[in-house]
Amino acid sequence: MRIKLQQDRDTILRILASDDVERKLRVLDKLDGVNEKDSINILIKTLEDKSWCMREKAAHKLATYGTRISSRLKRLLTKGYWYTRASACLALGEIVDMRTVEPIITVLLNDENPTVTKEASNALVKLASSKPKKFAARLYDLQLPESELQAVLFSLEQADIDLYQRIKELLVDERSV
Repeated sequence: MRIKLQQDRDTILRILASDDVERKLRVLDKLDGVNEKDSINILIKTLEDKSWCMREKAAHKLATYGTRISSRLKRLLTKGYWYTRASACLALGEIVDMRTVEPIITVLLNDENPTVTKEASNALVKLASSKPKKFAARLYDLQLPESELQAVLFSLEQADIDLYQRIKELLVDERSV
């Protein structure tokens, strides 16, 4: 069946609510034909899909909208199913918005689901590796309690020892300013 996205938003949402993952993936591939606002809303809604494949694809497509959708994704970090929170972390890691460091750290430190905390850790690693100086400055500005800072640094160390060393050096530089 050929899917045409000149169909209305409700039809697209109906398709996305079905169990046919292949059909839903085709819809996501063709979302460019929908206006931006509807496309973002559809992709945000898809972060609640039961299929990880769907959520992952939606998260990557959402990341293309950049920092202008960060606030919507930040709200998803504190509500909904665990897989919605994990998908929001994935998208935020792709966006690389330093304003999201604090809420992602909160998820890393407080969420009880290991998949969510893993995605939060991955997001922090992406943020730190893309802009190490800004990341370290943001960490310093947050003035986290030592135990929380160590948990964040441990997360970086587990993922990338060189990145961990770099961030530690930058934090020392921030403290000496």
